[in-house]
Amino acid sequence: MSTIELIYVVCLCLGLGFAVLSGIMAGAFSGTAEAHVDVGGSHVDMGHGVEGHVHFPLLSPVTISMFVATFGGLGLLFMKVLGWPTAGHVTASIVGAGAVAFAVAWLLYKVFQATSAGAPPDAAEAIGREAEVTVPIPHQGLGEIAFTVGETRLTSPAKTEDGKELPAQTPVRIIRQVGTTYLVRKLA
Repeated sequence: MSTIELIYVVCLCLGLGFAVLSGIMAGAFSGTAEAHVDVGGSHVDMGHGVEGHVHFPLLSPVTISMFVATFGGLGLLFMKVLGWPTAGHVTASIVGAGAVAFAVAWLLYKVFQATSAGAPPDAAEAIGREAEVTVPIPHQGLGEIAFTVGETRLTSPAKTEDGKELPAQTPVRIIRQVGTTYLVRKLA
């Protein structure tokens, strides 16, 4: 077995092994894969890997493992089956693996984009919005507010910026966020 053939075999095994191990560790084969999102104290079950924002996963472990496995598999195919010269099968393997990894990243991006369409908005979008006290806010204490961002109604822990109490159904403005708690000011 030549050095380049050994490299192809190792890449193929490592890439596939990592993909299978990742699937097992994520619970993909047991039906238990899930993720949870907390936005401003609101909790939403979303599905694995979604956090309210979708990023193009070009350098994610999945795309890297797909690149490595495809590089090994294509290299073996081009070298052993098609009998291409070294420069040809190495170059074609890199290009092919890059194309497959990019396609996988694009597919993941599209899937996560579609599944996040109903995701709650970013917590920072609440700043400056009007809200209503749903659970009374005691003096120097914590209550709850409800507010709408887009078409989503959210609830979150809140306290007043001046420490005064506010009864339920009091209209307030969200001033800022500290952790998962919003600081609010009574509307005049």
